[in-house]
Amino acid sequence: MKDLKVEVIGIKKRCGAKHKPGDHFFIRGAGMLEIPKGKKVCLYALNGLFPFLTAKQREDELPADDWIAETAVLACPDPDGVRFRITTL
Repeated sequence: MKDLKVEVIGIKKRCGAKHKPGDHFFIRGAGMLEIPKGKKVCLYALNGLFPFLTAKQREDELPADDWIAETAVLACPDPDGVRFRITTL
């Protein structure tokens, strides 16, 4: 499974977890979450990203016309919250 970097790229209006642009974390191998020392990840945002992250890790196994390959930016469940960029490493 591919490693992923998930990075905060913007906040529409607010973030209860106090995320800032540039904050990031990694999904490694078979579902291991790696958070840089001294940082945190909002559980609600992570929960909203989970289905996509799993598919993105297995992108090579998906049909060629699947939308996962074209998608790199997602938002947390709060419509006024955080936008994340997901990068395959």
